[in-house]
Amino acid sequence: MVLFPKINNIANGTATKGRPRRLFVAPSTQYPLFLYGLGDDQRSFLSNIETGSQYEQPDDNSDAASVSTSRSLPSTLNSAHTTDDQESFQSWLHEEHQRRMSAASSPVDSDDEDYDNLEIGRRRRSSATDSSLMEDFFTMKTNYKIETRSLFKNSIPLVITFILEHFFSIVALVVVGKMGTAELGAVSLATMTATITFAIFEGTATALDTLCPQAFGARNYEMMSIFVQRTNVLSLVMFLPCAVFWWFSGAVMKYVIDDPKVVYLTQLYLRYLIWGAPGYILFENSKRFLQAQGIFEAGTGILFISAPVNIALSWFLVWNETFGVGYIGAPISANVNYWMMFILLLGYVAYIDGKKCWFGIASWGELFADWGSIMRLAVPGIVMMESEYMAYEIMTLFASYFGAVQLAAQSAVSSIASLTYMVPFSVGIAAATRIANFIGGQNVRGAIIATRVAMIGAVIVSVLNFLVLWSFRYPIARVFSDDPEVITLIVDLLNPLVSALQIFDGIASVCSGILRAQGSQKIGGYINFISYYAFALPLAMVLSKIVGLQVFGLWIGVGSGMVVIALSEAAVILSSNWDDILLKAGLLNEFGDDEDDDDDDMF
Repeated sequence: MVLFPKINNIANGTATKGRPRRLFVAPSTQYPLFLYGLGDDQRSFLSNIETGSQYEQPDDNSDAASVSTSRSLPSTLNSAHTTDDQESFQSWLHEEHQRRMSAASSPVDSDDEDYDNLEIGRRRRSSATDSSLMEDFFTMKTNYKIETRSLFKNSIPLVITFILEHFFSIVALVVVGKMGTAELGAVSLATMTATITFAIFEGTATALDTLCPQAFGARNYEMMSIFVQRTNVLSLVMFLPCAVFWWFSGAVMKYVIDDPKVVYLTQLYLRYLIWGAPGYILFENSKRFLQAQGIFEAGTGILFISAPVNIALSWFLVWNETFGVGYIGAPISANVNYWMMFILLLGYVAYIDGKKCWFGIASWGELFADWGSIMRLAVPGIVMMESEYMAYEIMTLFASYFGAVQLAAQSAVSSIASLTYMVPFSVGIAAATRIANFIGGQNVRGAIIATRVAMIGAVIVSVLNFLVLWSFRYPIARVFSDDPEVITLIVDLLNPLVSALQIFDGIASVCSGILRAQGSQKIGGYINFISYYAFALPLAMVLSKIVGLQVFGLWIGVGSGMVVIALSEAAVILSSNWDDILLKAGLLNEFGDDEDDDDDDMF
């Protein structure tokens, strides 16, 4: 019998390294979640049992004996129609929700004491008392006003956080750029390489945008703790080949860069940055742990501390006559700040907010179990991230063939677009968290309302981006250059081509967040990859070189890809099958619960 891999793992006990779970599965042809052999009889978790009938222990020799249940299923499972299946399933989840809530008896104070006395490898038991302090997404009644306020409140700190993070690379360029042309070129190349590499781990972290908020909405708080730790270990393992590449990056870059000094300095920068990269990776993953709980201001507060420290430390280590170390001071400063950000985040969880969802260090078995479920979400997330990052870098590379003026204008416009992109990107993350919370709580009405508000918000912030870039195109151009030719070209690009494209890029960013909330990263990955590399970039090459539009052709081509992505992802979201989305999330969250929960229900 073939089940969803996740459910098979839970039933066999491999997902949590605990005792095997026995799940009773009755026959149905309405929701074929798995097949019995190759026969025509397809059965599902929901059944055709008539109203009022009872589940009985199957005979050991029967097919159904291989799967039985540790949960009390609802007594009214009538699967005449798919809609009835979904209603019965949600009714059962509601019964389980109420049962777990009434089962917990330990007071909040005792939970705090458990946390304070927590030892490595020892985890406290999940209780509904913890969750009573948090929002109940299962029963929450919401409306457009509430969701609009929530989206605005949660997006603002994220916008500030990402803008401050964006300035880390700019600080290195400014501080080192005064040392000479070779140093500036090396830092630019090293920063670009690091950005592309970090996009891999930002894409991996998008798996947590699905897993953690859905688990939080389902009140499965212990799984949040396990998901984050498991993703941290997976990400660090994935970084090992990246670190090897950084260490020997000069062997590759010498075929691209003619200047041996630039190649050497680039490799030197990356070799030092290896020691700080794990701190950045852990920070990005752990930040999702707080965001899933609706705690968005933590990252902002941490960046308000680390950003000024980064500026001061970079200048001190590079230029101080007594203690300065010159060029390598820039990556050393970045390393210090990456680890400081992660340590401050741990301190925030321990002493300020977020510890209610922390259940101690997971066992080795739990840390290395079920990586496949994370990778199924992470790989499409990586594709989505890298597709756009690489598209911008390829545009800049193409622009270099059209002369210094074209390259300077393209670099400036790309920097502007990347900065304004942080606004809809933040809205997308805030929306993804909220929608995934409702999905985890099986609250379809809340999920739909939050999705509609997010879509409207995407249009509003994207139009605002357009108006800002178009209205202030002259001051923006003068910030980046004093050369009249470069200024004129920047203004022409922003009037209105690049400015208008920010509307579609912003909508696509928020739609990608909604797809992550639904657990549909794979769809977004396909759309992004095909749109950019099968359509947009080939068109950009034709328009820029063959037609002769140069940098305008690059933006028309890539911008066409943005339009396709925005419209395609919006169409997917508007045609979403919410019953399927909630059913899949409910199954995974319910049976991913901790193994020591309700042992008395085993039979």
